[in-house]
Amino acid sequence: MYMHRNMTDEFIGSVASCNIISIGSWYGDLPDGVPKEVKLNRKDYYIEEIQHISIKETISVTYGIKWEHISKPVEGKIESFNTTEYLIEKTQKQFLLELMEHRFSDNIVLYGEDECAVQVQLINTEGQEFIYEFPFDNDMRAMSILFRQILGAPTLLLFDGNREKDRIQEIHIEVQKNIYQEYGDVNTLSFNWNRSSISIDCKSKQFGHTSQSHSDYVDTQMIHQLKQDIDFHLGDALYNLNTFSLSESNDLDRDPARGGVLTVRIKWAHKADTLYIGNLTDQYVPAWYKNLISFIRTHTRDKSLQEFLQSHHTSDRGLYTYCAVYIFKVDQEFYYRTDRNDIYEGDIVKVPFGSDNKVRTGRVESISYHTRYDVPFDLSRTKFIIDKDIEIIY
Repeated sequence: MYMHRNMTDEFIGSVASCNIISIGSWYGDLPDGVPKEVKLNRKDYYIEEIQHISIKETISVTYGIKWEHISKPVEGKIESFNTTEYLIEKTQKQFLLELMEHRFSDNIVLYGEDECAVQVQLINTEGQEFIYEFPFDNDMRAMSILFRQILGAPTLLLFDGNREKDRIQEIHIEVQKNIYQEYGDVNTLSFNWNRSSISIDCKSKQFGHTSQSHSDYVDTQMIHQLKQDIDFHLGDALYNLNTFSLSESNDLDRDPARGGVLTVRIKWAHKADTLYIGNLTDQYVPAWYKNLISFIRTHTRDKSLQEFLQSHHTSDRGLYTYCAVYIFKVDQEFYYRTDRNDIYEGDIVKVPFGSDNKVRTGRVESISYHTRYDVPFDLSRTKFIIDKDIEIIY
């Protein structure tokens, strides 16, 4: 390992505290402290991350960022935007200090011309300071791994620069469609990384349909390949996914009649759970979710996974069925759609009504068929008939 230091003597005594400053390429989305110009034109900048690990009475990690234009001689700023305190046992902290003491007491006198990415500042019990600078070195990978494991922080650059992405522990997906009070189709999928198991459960209260698929029927090798594909193709997207709730979506797309509600919870080995709650429509379902379902469906060949994607309410003839429904308590007719072929004029049906989709009872007055170009009411805003009402209406 090549390094240089500011003292001619090797480290002496016992380490009382230390600072580790490492600089590498920024990983993931840029934080709020970075100017909009840099975010929008990221390819035009060198963007570096500065990690300052301080081991004193406590252990803290401060993250900073520096940007510099590729062609313009304008230096960027180092913004301290996040500091995390790590609480570990005193024996563990002492172990890390002794590890540093042992490693940097070696008689290392060679100088490298590589650009230095790491600076280690050691202070012994006598108050003497020793500074070592060196490029990232894979010979110190084992020590970096130990640090990451003890601190529970897999994304630290440390001495080798080989940050490790956090590991997925479990992916849980829930899709609710046709949500009108007590009605609804609820589909759940749980993928446990550690037990290598997949459980799929599809229930439709509206149509009385239930299907279950458990990991007992899933091949272990297939699970292994599935995990590899998700890690390789979607690992970055899932790791960088921010918490998102439906309240942040467009008001129009909160209407469950427009597809349903999608909930994805990802459990990680170290960082807090990632929670995504969105609307199941073509416009808002993200690409990473479609790809995730596609991977699972390809490997498991489970046809029920189609229920986890957005519905396409079109008939085989490319026509849309519109029903004029007279709602009793409102004393008015409203248009509703249906894909069912067992609804006729005169049928008593239940429909969602109003902004809160309260279930109302009505009578089908007429049925008509239209292309998307001559529908009697906006195709995307027309709600669907829930079901026939078999109760006797007095």
